Amino acid sequence: MLIKSKFSSVIVGRDALNCINNEIRRLNPSKVCVVTNKTIAAFWLNKIVEVINSDIRTEKIEIDDGEKYKNLATARLIWKKILEKDFTRKSLLISLGGGVVGDITGFVASTFMRGIDFAQVPTTLLAQVDAGIGGKTGVNFYGKNMVGTFYQPRFVIVDTRFLDTLPSLEFLNGLSEVVKYGIMLDEIFFRFLKENVGRVQVKDQEVLQKIVERCIEMKIQVVEGDEREGDLRRILNFGHTFGHAIEKLTNYRIKHGFAVSIGMMMACRVAEDMIGFNQTKDVEGLLKKFGLPISTRLDVRKIVEETLRDKKAWYGKTVVILPEKIGKVVIREVEQKELLRILRR
Repeated sequence: MLIKSKFSSVIVGRDALNCINNEIRRLNPSKVCVVTNKTIAAFWLNKIVEVINSDIRTEKIEIDDGEKYKNLATARLIWKKILEKDFTRKSLLISLGGGVVGDITGFVASTFMRGIDFAQVPTTLLAQVDAGIGGKTGVNFYGKNMVGTFYQPRFVIVDTRFLDTLPSLEFLNGLSEVVKYGIMLDEIFFRFLKENVGRVQVKDQEVLQKIVERCIEMKIQVVEGDEREGDLRRILNFGHTFGHAIEKLTNYRIKHGFAVSIGMMMACRVAEDMIGFNQTKDVEGLLKKFGLPISTRLDVRKIVEETLRDKKAWYGKTVVILPEKIGKVVIREVEQKELLRILRR
């Protein structure tokens, strides 16, 4: 299935990887380099190189696996390797992996020779429904994604077959972003998830296809309305303001999706107090059914203090995305002491 976007070609479906040659030919690059991590490489690197036409020179770069490696040192390593391989402005970088690989590959592409083409082949549920779509790139630098760019991939290949080899913990990690879309934009989708928890957990192909396609459609809709996060796109950060703080305070030992799950619950509690949100139990119930975390033992004061270091914090206030009802969120700027009062209660 081709999902139309004014920024990128987004091809979704089982065996969508078979379409990659057509997309590469359209760009006619001088060279291609696939960037992945060591874990994904064991399953899929040789496969993608086999699929890419043999008359296209294809290099491979493997980076270490994990959020802590999404840094300038890894970016420097990739810059150095592609420079040594004589890459030019007519070359193409392809990200094969999850959000970390996608973010750092996009960042390298956006900065190498002031910008070369890149493409996304997301292999995790989290990357397929969220991180691989929209053109955000970056590395962690004294905080989550503090250095980065907005830089759109030329194409995105979302092959649900990658989910067959995805460990259950990584699959669960991506489900929090799936739930996020329902709470944020689509009550009908939220209900669909509620009614199909069992089928989602066993990776039913029909249900997975619907979930991935619908999340991508929602992400594209928001990004096309606000590519550079001027206002509308900020709603995609529902659960992320607190989630990013939790990640930072645990030195990224907690997975992104799990931190966002906790962050969504914190946002619901704040919304109860500030705007009368009354569906927290529905959100909590769905997160629990999937086995996602809903609380943390971290000091709430430290979490609130860390939110002020978030790149979306303006004028000394924390910007939070609050659910008004399931399917609709609003943006609020909140004083630190007010947040602390609500969350302590």
